[in-house]
Amino acid sequence: MPVPRILQLAQELEWLGCELEWQGKKHALEGFPESGPNWEAFLQQQRGVLTTVAKIERELKGAVSYDPAALVGVEYPLEAALDAVGAQLQALAEIKQSAAFAVHELPGKVRAFTRMVETYLSAVGALKS
Repeated sequence: MPVPRILQLAQELEWLGCELEWQGKKHALEGFPESGPNWEAFLQQQRGVLTTVAKIERELKGAVSYDPAALVGVEYPLEAALDAVGAQLQALAEIKQSAAFAVHELPGKVRAFTRMVETYLSAVGALKS
């Protein structure tokens, strides 16, 4: 079974978030200059995190807007599916905030998001354990 797109994006976000936190540490060790190669690398990683968050948001919103049946498993009610999507969107909003203002929080948040997506996909039968 192929890996669902949302899980691929969540895994990509996890990697990018951890990389951004690492770049943030390097930048901090330099005294937070607003120029130079580490600053540019930090900004590039930050853009990568925000771009990937936007892709995931589009996937989630597209699933709700165009194919809500795909959100619902055989025994997974629509209300619970929409609650799960809402929780995922809230987690993404927190990740965006951390990417902009508190990169040290990102590794835990992006790992938790990946687990959240995996749990949801397992619940609807889209992911085999």
